[in-house]
Amino acid sequence: MKSLSMIDTKMNALVLHDVGQLEYQKVDIKKLNSSSVLVQIKASGICSSDIERIFLTGTYGFPIIPGHEFSGKIAAIGDNVSEDLLGKRTCVFPLLPCKKCKACKMEEYAQCSNYNYFGSRCDGGFAEYLVVPVWNLIPFNDDIDFDIAALCEPTAVSLHAVNGSKVKANDNVLVIGTGTIGFLIAMILKSKGGNVTVCGRSEQKLQFAKEHGFSVLSNDSNFENSDFDICFEAVGNSNSIQNAIKAVGDFGKVILVGNPKNDICLEKNTYWKILRKQISIAGTWNSSFNSHTNDWKQALQILQENKNFATQIAKAEEDSEVYFINKIRQAANKEQYWRAAAWALERRCPNRYAARGAGALSMDQVQNLVSRLAEIVVQEIPGGHERRRLLKRVHDLLRQANPVSETIQDDDPLREDE
Repeated sequence: MKSLSMIDTKMNALVLHDVGQLEYQKVDIKKLNSSSVLVQIKASGICSSDIERIFLTGTYGFPIIPGHEFSGKIAAIGDNVSEDLLGKRTCVFPLLPCKKCKACKMEEYAQCSNYNYFGSRCDGGFAEYLVVPVWNLIPFNDDIDFDIAALCEPTAVSLHAVNGSKVKANDNVLVIGTGTIGFLIAMILKSKGGNVTVCGRSEQKLQFAKEHGFSVLSNDSNFENSDFDICFEAVGNSNSIQNAIKAVGDFGKVILVGNPKNDICLEKNTYWKILRKQISIAGTWNSSFNSHTNDWKQALQILQENKNFATQIAKAEEDSEVYFINKIRQAANKEQYWRAAAWALERRCPNRYAARGAGALSMDQVQNLVSRLAEIVVQEIPGGHERRRLLKRVHDLLRQANPVSETIQDDDPLREDE
């Protein structure tokens, strides 16, 4: 093994021991084999699937280190690895295919029937280091920031969806969904000459879309008389899929991108539209990473060419106070949003897109945000067991951040312990 410097045998990592039990702790750094490298993680994105995996659904086994959207520097190499890679910046294709099944023999690795996956089936990028096979590396130049490169995975997913649609210049295209994937799809479509409209529910995000030259529609719009050539559905619920079907014209295409959280149901009249308009509906999954199509290399090029927009996408969710407080205001009684906010505080993570120590919240910020969360709980949630439970959680969070804090006292009425 060759390395840039002496590397300890231990590292810091966020380890998920069970649903909701995410702990920051010291763990062993795994050994390199002859054809692998040790990547020092520099930036790790937090996907919405990570939030659900950590706090709602669990994963394939515990304990595990989550994280599948990350970039870093190659800090050490195995004996059979070219020294040219040492010190290089790199992204990582997170899927580890079996290379034996039917799909793998076609090099369609996203459809592998017996794969492993960094961050969901084996340890991932919420750590200081990760051992990665050379085959999974996507090296990039020093002129691309690590933060931007951490967007490579969702950009590759978005590019794969766009390429599968066979979009043409001047096609009228609707993108439903204003999350990271939705905006990346819109960015790529625009670069291909499409006339792009973005649809969502957040006024702030629709304003962001307007500022970057996109037409916009709200979720409440009447889609019946729309005539889009293609619609990308990047939400994953029944209502948005029905809107996508209504929005396309005769012989239109609907590309399903969003991951569903519940069963999908279509109204009979919506189903009739698929038949009568001869609408094509296609799913898309992950990205291509093979000898003839490499979405990841193209994604890095796209991010480099659209660095300003990509930077703003990465920062769109960056203000933790605004982001999490708005989420709780939208659905203060939904456990998943509370857990996401609590997790950000417990880990002192400034946003859902950059879980790294360099951006940690200060103690004052933690105390201020916890206090404001308590006020919102009181304002937004009716009295009763749920409010008492959440307020106790707020109190506990603050005490964890600073055991001597005076911000919420034991006898403060915000606690509502009685």
